[in-house]
Amino acid sequence: MRPEDPNDELPPNLGLTIGFISSVILSIGYIIDTIGEGVTLYEANRALEIAKQDALEQNQQLSDILSKLNYLVDEIEELKKRG
Repeated sequence: MRPEDPNDELPPNLGLTIGFISSVILSIGYIIDTIGEGVTLYEANRALEIAKQDALEQNQQLSDILSKLNYLVDEIEELKKRG
C-alpha cells in the first residue's frame, strides 16, 4: 500500500466550482449567440425595408414616366388634328 500524500488532495468542492464556471461560460455563449441572432434579424429586416422603399420609388418613377408619355401622346394627337 501506498501512503497518502497530503499534496495529492483536491480542494473541497472543486467539481462544483468547475461546474459553476462552465455553466457561466456556457451562459455567456448563449447570450452572445442571442445577440448575434438579433443583429442578423435586424439586418434582414432593414434590407427588406430598403427593398420595399426601392420598389415604391421605382413604381413612382414608372408612374411619372407613364403620365409624361400620356401627355406627349395627347399632344401628338392634338397636333394631328390641327395639321
